Amino acid sequence: MPERPVVPKPRGTRGSGPRPAWRRDFRLFLGSHLLNETGSAATHVILPLTAVLALGSSAWEVGLLQAATYAAYLVPGLPAGAWVERIPPRRVMIAADLVRFTALISLPLAWASGLLALPLLYLAALLLGCAQLFGDIADHSYLPDLVGGHRLVEGNSGLQLVRSASELGGPSLGGLGVQWLGAQLSLVANAIASVASAVLLWRIRTPDTRPDANRDGLVREIGAGLRFLARHRVLRVLVLSASANNLVFSAIFGLEVVFLTTVVGLSPGLVGVLMTSGAAGAMLGAWLAPRLARAVGGARLALLAVPCTAPFMLLLPLTGNGWRLALFVVANVAIAVGVTVFNIMQVSYRQRICPPGMLSRLSAMFRFAVWGVAPIGSVIGGALAELFGVRSALWVLTAALVVVSPALLASPMRRMRDFDDDSRGCFA
Repeated sequence: MPERPVVPKPRGTRGSGPRPAWRRDFRLFLGSHLLNETGSAATHVILPLTAVLALGSSAWEVGLLQAATYAAYLVPGLPAGAWVERIPPRRVMIAADLVRFTALISLPLAWASGLLALPLLYLAALLLGCAQLFGDIADHSYLPDLVGGHRLVEGNSGLQLVRSASELGGPSLGGLGVQWLGAQLSLVANAIASVASAVLLWRIRTPDTRPDANRDGLVREIGAGLRFLARHRVLRVLVLSASANNLVFSAIFGLEVVFLTTVVGLSPGLVGVLMTSGAAGAMLGAWLAPRLARAVGGARLALLAVPCTAPFMLLLPLTGNGWRLALFVVANVAIAVGVTVFNIMQVSYRQRICPPGMLSRLSAMFRFAVWGVAPIGSVIGGALAELFGVRSALWVLTAALVVVSPALLASPMRRMRDFDDDSRGCFA
């Protein structure tokens, strides 16, 4: 007799404590993210600039560096959620910040000792990816305790605004830091920000959800999560679409710093400033998401967000000096709006619909599927750049995005206006 799927109740009652964003604990939570997300965004510029300027790395080697950052989503990515469910999520976030500190501070120490080399950069990128993986899973599990289940769209929008503000300032801080202070001091500053983030999380008083003492084995829990995801027709198409899109995104984004530095010929500071354009789009998307959801429906918004903005990416390979720098900005702002709106809608739906005790596993599975393809995309982007040149590779990849992004239009979501909290009709 086939096993009947678990039909969860909407996560509308969880988190009866302080909900408004101005309450103390949520402010500390956002402050922690402001610090480590700003540092992370800066590091995404500092690491490839260090590889290019200090070690003379090629586009292929920079692509491998990008791949190392996301390799964590392939290796511990699938069991990470089940591990996080065994530990209070705030403790996981603090540990992730301390791992970031260790990875970042090791680079300037090695540099000062004359030991800096590409393998060490790859190892640091892998550790930073692991910290990002576990920290993101834990904060998605902890957020409903802070804001309450019925305000998840608003809570996720607020968190995305903080992340976007960090990404807005982070790349420019990274680029300008390398230009004015050098990569060594920039990495030290990011390491200090990770420690400050851990201190803010430690001061939060809202209790963590207690891990269930009566748990199944790790393999059995992973299997239960995979079965739930495979049977849920909405979550299934969301993860497949996001994975296909991110395969192409990771290839494109892995080439942007090399493209602006070696092809367009820009200084590190200007590269950092231009890289903030995506964060500006993400802030706009976070502001628009709850308003557009009320106007057109959450499911319809998730369906159309990326396909409507993907064609703007065709402007990216046209970027050049002078007024043509604006083409890079327009492309990045537009796609960031689409991706941010899509992410807010699907994460909020996932947090509401997930069965009790499975949210961390489901978040890990989404990251495994969506970010696990990022190393593959980065390697593909680097290989295309080596074979055909960076600009030609961007033409191929942006065209591929326009073709791949409308996949959701062929899914059952095309008949939905809003996500239905009652999941009984969502299993197939």
